[in-house]
Amino acid sequence: MLREENYCPNQYNTYMIRKILHLTIIALLLLQVTVLAQTATVRGVVQNEDGLPLIGVSVTLQPENSTEKPVITVTGEKGMYEMSHLTAGRKYNFAFTSVGYEPQMIQGFLIKAGEDNTLLVRMKVASSSLNEVMVIGYGTLQKKYVTGAVSRVSSKDLGTYSSSSFAMQLAGKASGVMINDASAMPGTDPQIVIRGVGTLTAGRDPLVVVDGFPLSEGTSFNSINPGDIETIDILKDPASAAIYGSRAANGVILITTKKGRNEIMKVSLDVYTGMQERADNVEYADAYEAAQYFTEARDWGYVSKNPANRSETDDRATRISKGASLRELRLNYLQPYLDKTPGLTNTNWLNETFRKGKMDSYGISISGGTQKTNYYFSGNYFKQEGLVIANGLKRYSGSLKVESKVSPKLDFGITLNPSYSIQNYFANNGNNNTDPIGATNIMYPFFSPYNADGSLTISKQIIANTPEDGALGENTVALAKMISNVRNNFRTFGNTFLTYSILEGLKVKMMMGADYRSNYYSSFNPSDVGAYRTAAPKPAAATEANGSSINYLMENTINYSRRFKKHDLNVLAGYTFQKQSGTSTDITGSGIPDNNITNIGGASAFAVTTSKYTWVQISYLSRLQYSFADRYLVSATIRRDGSSRFGKNNKWGSFPSVTAGWIASQETFFPSSNVFTFAKLRATWGKAGNNQIGSYDSKALVSGGAAYNYVYGNTLFSGFAASTTANSNLSWETKTSTNLGLDLGLFNRFNLTLDYYNTLTTDLLLDVPVPEQSGFSSSTQNIGKVKNSGIEMTISGDVPLGKVNWNFSGNIAANKNEVMALAPGQTQIISGIESNFYTKVGGPVAELYGYNVTGIFKSQDEINKNPHLSGTVVGDYIVEDIKKDGIIDANDMIAFGTYFPKLTYGFTNNFSWQNLTLSFSLTGVAGRKIYDRQLSTLDEAGEGFAVPSKYYFENRYHPVNNPNGFLGQPNMGNFSTARKSARTSSIFYQDADYLRLRNVQLSYNLPKALISRIRMSAASVYVTANNLFTITKYRGYNPDATTDAVLTSGQAISNYPVARSYVLGLNVTF
Repeated sequence: MLREENYCPNQYNTYMIRKILHLTIIALLLLQVTVLAQTATVRGVVQNEDGLPLIGVSVTLQPENSTEKPVITVTGEKGMYEMSHLTAGRKYNFAFTSVGYEPQMIQGFLIKAGEDNTLLVRMKVASSSLNEVMVIGYGTLQKKYVTGAVSRVSSKDLGTYSSSSFAMQLAGKASGVMINDASAMPGTDPQIVIRGVGTLTAGRDPLVVVDGFPLSEGTSFNSINPGDIETIDILKDPASAAIYGSRAANGVILITTKKGRNEIMKVSLDVYTGMQERADNVEYADAYEAAQYFTEARDWGYVSKNPANRSETDDRATRISKGASLRELRLNYLQPYLDKTPGLTNTNWLNETFRKGKMDSYGISISGGTQKTNYYFSGNYFKQEGLVIANGLKRYSGSLKVESKVSPKLDFGITLNPSYSIQNYFANNGNNNTDPIGATNIMYPFFSPYNADGSLTISKQIIANTPEDGALGENTVALAKMISNVRNNFRTFGNTFLTYSILEGLKVKMMMGADYRSNYYSSFNPSDVGAYRTAAPKPAAATEANGSSINYLMENTINYSRRFKKHDLNVLAGYTFQKQSGTSTDITGSGIPDNNITNIGGASAFAVTTSKYTWVQISYLSRLQYSFADRYLVSATIRRDGSSRFGKNNKWGSFPSVTAGWIASQETFFPSSNVFTFAKLRATWGKAGNNQIGSYDSKALVSGGAAYNYVYGNTLFSGFAASTTANSNLSWETKTSTNLGLDLGLFNRFNLTLDYYNTLTTDLLLDVPVPEQSGFSSSTQNIGKVKNSGIEMTISGDVPLGKVNWNFSGNIAANKNEVMALAPGQTQIISGIESNFYTKVGGPVAELYGYNVTGIFKSQDEINKNPHLSGTVVGDYIVEDIKKDGIIDANDMIAFGTYFPKLTYGFTNNFSWQNLTLSFSLTGVAGRKIYDRQLSTLDEAGEGFAVPSKYYFENRYHPVNNPNGFLGQPNMGNFSTARKSARTSSIFYQDADYLRLRNVQLSYNLPKALISRIRMSAASVYVTANNLFTITKYRGYNPDATTDAVLTSGQAISNYPVARSYVLGLNVTF
């Protein structure tokens, strides 16, 4: 209280003013604090999987359940971001996106007042990432700096596929890479064709390199466990593959296996079980339909030779008196079927021969490491029952991979991949004697595979159809179960390396590797199983074969890398030595007296064949890679190879390449846009070689054996004679290619890749006919040219759909194949049993030629008035007279297409929501034709010899029973005349385009809160279905069916069906 004596009015007023001012300031401050308490700031860091900051990541924030305009920012130099003035107490949704990384979504993040709102995000590299590191051969490179045509398939893209060969999982995953599942028999590999076929008689397999080690030619993917694969990089153009020189013309597949990381030990288990069944729609006529068909065929075969003097109503004695052949006599046992007597035997031989097969896989892997050493071990047991009874595969495989930093300058590594398999198989070649599939349509449905006591009926059909000369095949169940064919294959391959850092950026690497293979084959054909036209008992026979090979490699490389200012330089040089040797012994024995003696030693006669081989290759290689300002890219490669396979005048070859790239989006003048977030132009030119011929094709060889023995006086001497000619000038096939490419990043979300290529293969390794006076039929020479050109497109991306994330990848490729030249004076090569595969100059490889069928001759008068094939009778095909000269001959054959499609495509989708993921992939081809010899020769030829397909029976022509039919009238005995020629016609060249749902998988990741209780770090269950449906016009087992020979590609002969499979699996990690 102020004392009165000290009171002054001016002082009091000043005091009150100050007090009011202070109170006002305090009130304003309190109000400001209240306002600030209602907003907050979010800060955070975005990193990659290794904890390194990511710059330029787009961070999008939007209040939950709101239509407000989102707030967008990007991460700075240290991967940091900040968003302020956010309403406290409100939930927000965050989206983190960047080209090359999987989008990260954070839903319902609550902003709290007065607290540190921090978000640390780690982004995973997307499978189609521009930032991911790709393997390019003798090195790695970020995808955005790759200038060649390279496709990548990661382990997560492979999925679970019901095949012993992981190569089937590549189908539709890489543009320009065609995977032909020509035979789905367990233990077989698909054919792989990269950017069209460029060779005719040399090998066409791509080079396979596992962890830097080039495997032996014709390598089997069956020995590689899909669960051990981390990534697969495919070098498609010679410029990319030139670093592998003379072995790279057919493309290079680089497989990188999994390895441990700097983390505590992890144990992973992957177990699945499933079943498989036929995925085709092949169906034969039933017993009642077959009886009608056979009767029509034998009746018309008899009448057509002399219609004026013969009648279908003639009985057996009358027919014999009029000169009928055995095939023109009715089968008496068919009468009850013709009378529609119920309850008769009606066997479906497809159902008896095929089955639903079970398959199981048990895998375990252990991985981990420290800062200095990492390790990965795995083991897998795989068992698959084939679709054909008694057919299947068991495989045991393992993997070991250890890498260690021995010292600051020295690194050491070792990999080892052993496998052992047992395959029960049969020769799937359409041979009616031993191939159960090939024999199904010569087995009549009137006979049962089993007797009343459950034993197999042996030769019942053969005996019943003698002497009427019906189908004379053996019980397919007996062929499958009683004839034994077993292969035992052991293989181990791997390598070890040392890398020493001499100076900063300068390293030397020494690697040694080996690929050892050993196989044992045994077969036993017992006496109590009949053969085609041979009823049991017959002489028993056995075969035993042993073979082994070893391929070893020594490789030394030196690599220098340096980055200074805006320059980035990498130089590689190296030397390699590779050698492969092999031996084999085949022994065939016949006349085994007792089926209990399955040992070949019990035979009375033997045939022995032995062989051995060796080839050596020495190589020098170098590569220069240079980039300026992370936008101008140049690379040059040269490899020089020397091979023992080629002639003494041409043992060495050089394979150069040059590539260039321009990352236009890095330019300052490139328009800043959310549409084009990345843009790169690529151009390449390069050469690669093909050395896949015999080890001694350039040399003159001599052969011996019984055929060369001679008698002098009264003594038998062993003889030898020259069997091949020498060619001292024999050299490599050479593929030269130009590639132009464009890579685009769109909307910071999608990646688009376009490529155009033009490839010319010259100096083909071709078997060329030589003059007869030389004593030889042909010799291997460097003659001919084949061109392949095409375009490829791949698009991939991530699309958030609310709480669902959609990741997709699609590709399409078009290829044009053309033969540019053959031997001097040679304009075409004609191949195939029916001489209907034409490889012509100016046309594609193995083009199908034949007659164009326009209808059915329904009267003799119609035949007389029109050009026709010699021997044509009523019910045969009308063939178009292309030349309009009134004569039907080979000049009237036209082209119908080729097996190698004009288009290949694939589309893969992944939908993720919380812990659920649904994925599926579609693959297909367009512009493919197949000649199915099984259908043309037996099923649909109308010869009345085999059980017809349902399709043929329903569409055959018969003047009474089916007058509107458009397929030839059944006619027993016309096989060698008009009908045989019609086998190479438009009737039997089928459209084999298809669209296939290759894979569907639904997986569920168990919640971490649940699995952590039992010390699991991850666990998922999945259900997979493969080949659920195929949309195609092809009527055979498999629209991918073909032979191994390039010149008859598209010839199908009872190929093993495609399997539709269903799998249930579990994957857990501790």
